[in-house]
Amino acid sequence: MNNRNLILRLYDINAVQFGQFQLRTGIMSPFYLDFRKIVSYPNLMRAVCAKLSHLLEDIAFDYICGVPYAALSFATGVAITHDAPMVVKRKDRKEHGTKKLVEGDFTAGASCVVVEDIVTSGISILETIEALETEGLVVQHAIAIVDRKQGGTDILARMGYTVHTLFTIQEIFDVLLEAGKIDRAAYDDSLNFVKQHVTTDLPVKKDLPRKTIPYPQRIELCHLPVSKRLLQIAETKQSNLILSADVDTAQELLKLAGDVGQHICMLKTHVDILPDFTPDTIVQLKQLAQKHNFLLFEDRKFADIGNTVQKQFTSGIFNLPDWADVMTVHVIAGASSITALKESGLMHNKGLIIIAQMSTSDTLTDENYLQKAAKIGEANKDIIMGYVAQQPVSTDAGLLQFVPGVHLAAKGDTMGQTYNSPRTAFTQRGADFIIVGRGIYHDAQPRQAAIRYKEAAWQAYLQKIAQ
Repeated sequence: MNNRNLILRLYDINAVQFGQFQLRTGIMSPFYLDFRKIVSYPNLMRAVCAKLSHLLEDIAFDYICGVPYAALSFATGVAITHDAPMVVKRKDRKEHGTKKLVEGDFTAGASCVVVEDIVTSGISILETIEALETEGLVVQHAIAIVDRKQGGTDILARMGYTVHTLFTIQEIFDVLLEAGKIDRAAYDDSLNFVKQHVTTDLPVKKDLPRKTIPYPQRIELCHLPVSKRLLQIAETKQSNLILSADVDTAQELLKLAGDVGQHICMLKTHVDILPDFTPDTIVQLKQLAQKHNFLLFEDRKFADIGNTVQKQFTSGIFNLPDWADVMTVHVIAGASSITALKESGLMHNKGLIIIAQMSTSDTLTDENYLQKAAKIGEANKDIIMGYVAQQPVSTDAGLLQFVPGVHLAAKGDTMGQTYNSPRTAFTQRGADFIIVGRGIYHDAQPRQAAIRYKEAAWQAYLQKIAQ
């Protein structure tokens, strides 16, 4: 059965309908897809599963898993057609017996393909991926019958997952129009509905995964030139280490930067704590950054009303527009601080990082604050590089995550600071880059300490992308 005949058959059994239909969201749609009907037609079911199986011809995988419940029958058909083993993801974790969420006989580290019937926002696929990855399975691909072209496949691609589909919704409309099954008015109404209801970002959910994508591919997904530069530096130097150089004098800062510069991708400063700061401090910092190929990151933490923030940025003795590639901003005042910095006209080739979470034990940046910070960042991707946080913030792979409070000892101090190991930062905190301070500059040999942290963090990154 070719694609045209398959689409016409779906129409004949009312798996594709036109009229007025209320969706789960309450929105009225001029068309409706009900692929559950397919299971009642064995010949059609066999044809659909055979075509889905063809999508897997160039994909290496060990297991197949259907999104519950609508896609379970298609996953079963594909598994039988492809002679491949299955695992089953439950809708909810059972509260008795083994209490498993993923059933089947499988090995951690094996690869799994997710099967879906219809891709809209991508949320169902992501929830299935989360359950599979939690059990140690590796997911890179999903297959589906139709892509509604309402954002789901694009969102999944930004997160590192590739979706292969038999048709797009427009291809279905085109066949039905050409065959005289629908008129031009129904065609136009349906196509306009699709175009007007495209999702660009998923709701922030801390339990949704964001696949770790290798830096070279990640560069293409980033929104800002400065983000791309940082990733290029990290890949070139094989270092995702940011040094938080909270030393007491400019002289110490310059010496430290010279000692460890070749092992870091970015130097984080607090120039307002330096009693001997002069304009020449910045001249020398810029020279070291150019010599050793790292970015300059002023941890300014802008957090005031817009007018004040703009003056803090453009005025004063520190002359931030002249040298800071990256700066931090709080969103305690909402997005006004970010807007003010944009409107300064001096943010060309620079980026802001939102402090979404603090690493102190009694931080006030709770889950509600975190979600609001995430949304502000996603709404300002023309200036926001990403977030400082202790847990994954956004599913958008174009936004980077910076995890502070990293120490090889992974304990804490007497002032409320809690620490992560480099491995924990990547595997549990969602890190793209780690920020290390005292573990390096308090060491008697900071250069050797920087090498240890660089190597540990790079290995943690490599292990994460290999999962």
